[in-house]
Amino acid sequence: MDTGKYAVMVIAFAGDSKSASMEAIEAARKGDFATADKLLKKSSDALLKAHEVHTELLVNEARDENMKISMILVHASNHFSIAEMTKELAEQFVKLYKEVKNGL
Repeated sequence: MDTGKYAVMVIAFAGDSKSASMEAIEAARKGDFATADKLLKKSSDALLKAHEVHTELLVNEARDENMKISMILVHASNHFSIAEMTKELAEQFVKLYKEVKNGL
């Protein structure tokens, strides 16, 4: 397994997720909730792809006692974690903007 290739895939998918989450917050701030919801879906889809690759890395590490942990793998895990948190926060921001817009 080319762990570097898989790590880069996690970074790319996590980056796509984070970007979509941030765009969703901006769309909600502008009152464009349809776009915000689409972007949150896009974020979730990208995060799912990152999760699948990340899980594959974890499974392969568990099977291979000699797998070397590199900085790129650590970096990928960090990106993945940040993307998860950003998506969760974006969901809350969009919800909050909707509540403010509806006067709740």
